This record gives sequence, structure tokens and C-alpha cells, in this order.
Amino acid sequence: MATKKTATKKTATKKATTKKTAAKKSAARTATKTTAKKAAIKKAAKKATKKPRIDPLRELAWDVLCAFDAEDATPAVQLEFVDGFLATAADRGIAVDLDVALPYCAEVLGLEPGELRATYEGHSRQLAAVHRASGRAGEVDALVELCAKEGRFGDTFQEAAARALADAWPRLGAALGQRLFVGRKDLRLRRAGPFATLAGFEAARDVRWLELVVTPDCDLAPLAALTKLQNLHLSGKLAGYGVLARLARLTTLQIEADAAGLAELASLPTLRVLTLTVAEDVSLAGLLDLKQLGLLKLLAGSRRLDEVTAATIAALAKKKTRKLLLAQHEGWPLQLTLTKRTSPGYVEIN
Repeated sequence: MATKKTATKKTATKKATTKKTAAKKSAARTATKTTAKKAAIKKAAKKATKKPRIDPLRELAWDVLCAFDAEDATPAVQLEFVDGFLATAADRGIAVDLDVALPYCAEVLGLEPGELRATYEGHSRQLAAVHRASGRAGEVDALVELCAKEGRFGDTFQEAAARALADAWPRLGAALGQRLFVGRKDLRLRRAGPFATLAGFEAARDVRWLELVVTPDCDLAPLAALTKLQNLHLSGKLAGYGVLARLARLTTLQIEADAAGLAELASLPTLRVLTLTVAEDVSLAGLLDLKQLGLLKLLAGSRRLDEVTAATIAALAKKKTRKLLLAQHEGWPLQLTLTKRTSPGYVEIN
């Protein structure tokens, strides 16, 4: 009887131990699951708060857009934007082709990719046609078609078209002048690059405003035919301006000049507004001979203020009918202790 009781007691103890062990294991499993669940939640939360990876091509497209300063997406802007995107990518060591670039460019310009592709590829075909026709029949027609669209910043032609025009001008100037310049009142060709000859510009007889870059030895004689010209911006030459005296309506001129060129300006009787860039070795005394000048913007880079220049500026300032502006970023206003700012970027000395 005692043996039977002992066996029963052992069995009960064994069952209790087994039950207790199972409970511990169950609790351990539950704790493990809870810990794992908390870890998963923590990992998910950390992943959710992690900053998204920046697409370098999208970032690049926005950087290029900033350089375009919120210009409207005209065809000229579209063309130069894509070229700018590809060039910037190359500078940053990013390999990208046109097919990859176009969607990013279209996105930031607010265009459909297909629309941007049509504009870019259409222009590329026109430019290729000009290159194929170079020196052959049909080149004039190809150039006229290429120059059909206006460029950026008010340029008469898109930049690549303007450069192609300047390259072909020595051979085809007469024909191109008749096709492209007749009847125009405004010609802005500053991004065309230097014209080696102006033969053919006689066709622009109605032009009032002309912006042009020429080679140093380019003859300006054809400009004498532009009798309605009022505003001329000319870069590339330092002298040879005597022919401009024949332009009876020319009132505004922006040029660079050496001593000889400065002396030639005295023969322009109608000149009222002059923006002049001069080198370090050019005396400004010749400016006193410009009797009709009402506004002078004087640019000289890092040139120091010498006694002759200071005396000339003082003499110019005494003319009550004359307004003289010095570029604020250059040294002269500071050396003259002039601080009054009257227009963006310039200091008025009188």
C-alpha cells in the first residue's frame, strides 16, 4: 500500500514538473516572439524615417534649370537645356545618353518627353542637313531653314544656327543677307561668333538695332548702308570706326577701343550714349572731344586710376548735360571715394 502511494506521488510530481517546464518554454517562446516583433517594428520605423536616395540625374536636371533662371521653355531653351544637361553630366563623370537624359529634362521643363524629343531631334536633323550641304547647292536653303527659330535672350537666331551662319558668311553672305536680313529691324547676333566679313549686311537696310561680333581685321564699310541704325553693340575691334560717321541716326554705341578708335568716335556727330571698354594703356582724354555725349558708361577692368584719367573724369563730370557711370565692381569708384549708387551696378560721379 505504501509502495503504491509513493508511486502515485512520484507520478504527480513528474506531471507537475513537466507542466511547469512546458509553461516556462511557452513563456520563453512568447517572449522571443515579442522581442522579434519589437525588433521588426523598430527596423520598419527606422527604414521609414531614413531619407530617400536622391536620383543624381534628377538633381542634375534641377541644377541646370537654376542656371537657366526660370526662362520659358521656348524651343531655343529646350535645345540648350538638353545640351547643358549632357555637358554637366560629363563634367560630373556621369555617363548618360540622349535617351536617358530626355525624360529628366522634360520633367523639370514641364514638357512631355515626346515633345522635347521632337524639338531636339528636329533641330539635329536641320543642323546635319547644313553640314551635308556645306559647299554644295542647297546650302543657303538649309541655313535659312535652320535659322527659322529665335534664340535665347532675344537673339535673332538660335546659337548653333547663328554660329553656322557666321561660318558660312564669307562664302554665302550676299545670298544669306537677302534671305535672312531684308526687312528686319532688329539683329542680335552676339552669340554667332566673329564675322570675318560683313559683305552682305547691306541687305539689312531697315535695321535699327544691331549686335555683332567681328574679327579684328573685319572691314565695317558695309555698315554704312544701314542708314536707319540707331543702336550698335560691336565687339572684336578696337579701331576702324570712322565709317560709322555716315550713320546719321546712330545715337547709342557699345564698343571696345584703343587710342585710335577713341579718336575716331569724335567724328560721330549724333552719338549720345556710349558704353566703352578701354585697355590699360589707352588715354581717356579723347572722350572730351565727344561734344554731344550725354551718357557714358566706362568699363576698364582692373586698370588703376592714373592722373590723366582722374583729370578726364573730373572734366567730364563738370558737364551738367552729361551723366557718367563707373562700374561699381571696378576700382575707380572706390579710388575716387564715390559711394552714391544711382543704378544697378554703376556709380554716378556727377
